[in-house]
Amino acid sequence: MAMKKTMIALMVGCLVTVLGACESQNVEQQAQKVEINGLTGTWVLKSVLLGDMMDLPCGIPNEGKFEPITLTLTTTKDETGAMLLLNGCSSVNQYFGGYMIESYDETTKIGKLKMAPIGSTKMASSPELMQCESRYFLLLGQAIDFQLSTVNGKQQLELGVLSTQKSAATIGGKGNFLIFEKQSK
Repeated sequence: MAMKKTMIALMVGCLVTVLGACESQNVEQQAQKVEINGLTGTWVLKSVLLGDMMDLPCGIPNEGKFEPITLTLTTTKDETGAMLLLNGCSSVNQYFGGYMIESYDETTKIGKLKMAPIGSTKMASSPELMQCESRYFLLLGQAIDFQLSTVNGKQQLELGVLSTQKSAATIGGKGNFLIFEKQSK
């Protein structure tokens, strides 16, 4: 009986090790796919689509000018393997988090992703900017789709619930998403 329990424990241990290696390899493959296809880098929020209504983003006030809302997507490696990270500046606070690519079609440049919880600094500002930031964090946190394209010679990233989705998160069936433009180096 003790031998049987030992064998079961060994089998479970091996299974956990194998699954962990598969997960690590999967993240490694995702990281390579993300880098190859140009998702990594700094993106500037240009507009917000809420159903069939396009809205301009608010920004960070800086000496009478508004600094753009940014999103930086990176990959990094440590002893546990590749990690897909995000950070940036919203209308008030800096934020950070992670994401996982679930699928990506290199032909259509459309992919599925899963966002990790987003953390941020806790500064306060005007009610308008705080409301803008809350909307941005909500849409970013709900993102399940992304699409890469080129518009007028500039790389564009649509991130959110794209129009192909029919869910409670969409308004009018067209989707809710953030439209970013890749920042030049």
